[in-house]
Amino acid sequence: MPDPILPLQADQIGKTYRQGATTIHALRHVSLTVEQGEFVAVMGASGSGKSTLLHAIAGLIDVDAGRVVIAGQDLSLLTDRALTKFRRSRLGIVFQSHNLLPSLSAEDNIRLPAESTENLDQEIDDLLDRLRLSARRNHKPAALSGGEQQRVAIARALICNPAILLADEPTGSLDSVTGAEVCRHLRELVDDQQRSIVMVTHEPHVAMWADRVVVLKDGNNLAEFVTDGRRDPQSLAKEYHQTLEGEVVR
Repeated sequence: MPDPILPLQADQIGKTYRQGATTIHALRHVSLTVEQGEFVAVMGASGSGKSTLLHAIAGLIDVDAGRVVIAGQDLSLLTDRALTKFRRSRLGIVFQSHNLLPSLSAEDNIRLPAESTENLDQEIDDLLDRLRLSARRNHKPAALSGGEQQRVAIARALICNPAILLADEPTGSLDSVTGAEVCRHLRELVDDQQRSIVMVTHEPHVAMWADRVVVLKDGNNLAEFVTDGRRDPQSLAKEYHQTLEGEVVR
């Protein structure tokens, strides 16, 4: 029986930038595999390479080494046009800044990336209901709270039924209560729908919602650990800092 196709396999990813005469190693042979229905948080300080890794996984930047395979498709084998089409249909991306079109309602923002109209109305209804946005479907972004805007962005990322959902600091512009609500919605997507999520964050109280934490430092895979269902940011923060200090070896 063939092995199941994984949502994500990133193998030995390398990325460098030139800054004058200096070479910046943003990623140094970083690898990451995500199983179906797994929620992975990538943690690290500013400049650790975590957002660069997410952008490489999304095909938003070219890598200098290694390969990214999404649902069996090696991104390096796609033309720019094919990559754009693949990204729209197989990747869901949520950014810190929401990126909603201000002139469109919540429903129309969600509808925007959909390529097929078959069952689209029902799928939008289901997403609005799941993310508790049904009463806000006709509101434009300016009339929505920050948390509601981010939930619309999540719904928009899910409308094409992506192989994997990528979230770059999704709670970074939200207060702690609203951020926890967004994290809870992401957790429910994993538990109830077996969605696969990679989320970049530097906050333990955000990473605690994941199944596994991958720690980056100076562009390197430093270590990783499972959360074991803990919803305790203090213990996760302790393990994270021990990892950075080299006290935890895995």
